[in-house]
Amino acid sequence: NSVNSNSNNNKPLGTVRKLCLSSHLARTASILLDTTSTIRLYQDSLFHKRAGDGWTPWHSDARMAPFDTSNMITFWIPLQTVPSPGKKGGTGLHFVDGSHADIALPYWNGGEGDEYDRLENRYEGGGGGGVSHHMPLEVGDVTVHNGWTLHCADAAIEEDGGEDRYAFSVTYVDGRAELREDILPSSETKMDSVRGQTNDATTNGSTPNTKGDKEDVWSFRSWVEEVKPRTEFRHPSVPIVWPPEQRDDVE
Repeated sequence: NSVNSNSNNNKPLGTVRKLCLSSHLARTASILLDTTSTIRLYQDSLFHKRAGDGWTPWHSDARMAPFDTSNMITFWIPLQTVPSPGKKGGTGLHFVDGSHADIALPYWNGGEGDEYDRLENRYEGGGGGGVSHHMPLEVGDVTVHNGWTLHCADAAIEEDGGEDRYAFSVTYVDGRAELREDILPSSETKMDSVRGQTNDATTNGSTPNTKGDKEDVWSFRSWVEEVKPRTEFRHPSVPIVWPPEQRDDVE
C-alpha cells in the first residue's frame, strides 16, 4: 500500500469538526474557487504514510468524487514537519501546475496510461509550469489544490530512521454541484466489494457502470443514496458552510 487513509473524521471528533466547518476555510475556498455560489463541505481525510510505503501515483481527487463539477478544492494540512524531497521524515505532494485546466489529457488519454509517465514533457514551458512542490513544510503550513489538479507523493524513506507521515485534508465543493447518475454500481453485490479493491485493467479504475474512480465510493455511499441526481440538494452529511446566511445548522 502507498498510504492508509480514513475519511470523514469530523463526525466523531469535535475539534476536527470545528476545523472542517470553519468559516475561515470555507470563505477561503469560496475566494479561491472564484464563485458566488454557496460552498459545501464534501469530505475530510486523514492520511498515514508509513516509512517504507511506496509512492502515491498521479491522480485527481474530483475523479473519485460523486459530483459533476469543476469547482472543487482541497486543503492539505501536514500534521508534522515535511522535509524537502529525498530527505527522511515523510513526503509532501507534487503538483502538475495547470493540469486542472487540461481537458485534452483525460479526454484523449483516459485516466491513466503512457502520457501520465511524461507529464513534465507535456507541461514544461507550456500552459502549465511543469511539476512543482512546496516542501519543506512546517506545522501550520497548508497547500491547496483544485479537485482536477494532478498530484502525487513520493515513496517514504525507510532507511536511516525514516518516519511515518501524517496529513489531514479538507475538501469543499460548489454548493450548486449536482450528483451524477452513474455514481454507484448497478447492484449491491458489486457495491459491497468496492472498498479495498485495487483497480483493474477492465475498468481503468472505474466502478462498473460508472465513469468515476471507485476508491472513495465507500465514503459517500451512505448519503448519495438519499439524494436525487441532477438536482440542487441539502444533506447534513455534506452541509453548506458558506456564506454564513445560507449555512446549514450542523454545529
